[in-house]
Amino acid sequence: MRGKRFWKLLLLEIILLLGVAGYFFIDSHDVYRLWVGDTHFTVAPTSCNLHVKACEVRLKDDSLITFEVSPKPIPLMKPLHFKIIAPSLTLPFIELKLFATNMNMGFHTFKLLEKEKGVYEGEGMLPTCVVGNMIWQTNLIINHPHESIGATFYFQTDK
Repeated sequence: MRGKRFWKLLLLEIILLLGVAGYFFIDSHDVYRLWVGDTHFTVAPTSCNLHVKACEVRLKDDSLITFEVSPKPIPLMKPLHFKIIAPSLTLPFIELKLFATNMNMGFHTFKLLEKEKGVYEGEGMLPTCVVGNMIWQTNLIINHPHESIGATFYFQTDK
């Protein structure tokens, strides 16, 4: 019969093996989603035109955010500057996800870093399409420890 020491070492090895397997196979983003649930989005009004000016949206938690893309009008295949003004937020970054709704142009994710209190900025670029008239959806995602909220903006680009 094997001793207590053998069973303790076997249990320790199993725990270590599960820990290593969990590290490689469990995505922390999935665990976070399981914890806080789905992101609750507020859609920007249709009168919002990012080609002309910044747009404001009041989020589910009643905080106000302003989103701006420059230069204007929004070009394709040229560097873009994304800016969010959210005075009530104190996060290290805000996640921006951008994709075309009428054709697969890829899924583009950017982290907008806090440059000063309540101001988040980042750079990016949109791909061009020979067909043109792409309708882009931009999701701003604000991940709090207890919930995930966001805003959705739409804009259209030519060739």
